[in-house]
Amino acid sequence: MSDALKGKKQELERKIRAREFVFGIQDGLISTVGLLSGVATATQDQRIVVITGIAAAITGGISMATGSYLSAKTEKEIFEKELLDQERLAADEPYLSQEALLDSLTADGLDRPSAYRIVKTLSKRQDLFLRTVQEKVLGLGTADISQPLKAATVMFLSFMAGATIPVAPFLVPLGRIAMPVAWVLSITTLLGVGIFKGVMTRKPALRSGLEFAAVALGSSIAGWLIGLAIQTLADGG
Repeated sequence: MSDALKGKKQELERKIRAREFVFGIQDGLISTVGLLSGVATATQDQRIVVITGIAAAITGGISMATGSYLSAKTEKEIFEKELLDQERLAADEPYLSQEALLDSLTADGLDRPSAYRIVKTLSKRQDLFLRTVQEKVLGLGTADISQPLKAATVMFLSFMAGATIPVAPFLVPLGRIAMPVAWVLSITTLLGVGIFKGVMTRKPALRSGLEFAAVALGSSIAGWLIGLAIQTLADGG
């Protein structure tokens, strides 16, 4: 594999891992800014707001990292089981794997004689044959196989980073403007993450940023309004 293709493969793997980063920072920020908005409305004590934010960041980060780890581990185990089954099938009944690959190649547009020659050539090297079956028949590439520990680490750190942003204004004596500042920082961060996502997916950066921020903020505001409604009902009771 040429250096250019190796670099492309590594870039693709980094982009796949960026999924945890985007999800983590978005979830950490949205859940925390919504929570702090409700708490700050109920109390003027900044210490309570800060303690609530820090507790939410830590517990949320651990929860999200655990979920990400278990999800990635399950996905990895499923992939590995499928690959092991394919290896056994190729060893015990190679003609079935060859036929499956032949059908896949012809479905992609190759004429059957050409596809047959390719399968025959690949069958001489079991490692190459299995790798091709893995990608063409099962639709599994090496970049698709999750790395649980990395996924959990990225999720935890990104969630903590996102959750810290709306807490930061309450760590300094800003008084009543702390919450508006937290919202401004949150909106700016969401816009930046959306632009980053646009760059990664090669889509219009500003449009991606605005769309991402709008959807994320809509979710956060909805949560905040629900919290206020519950508080109002509780006070009325």
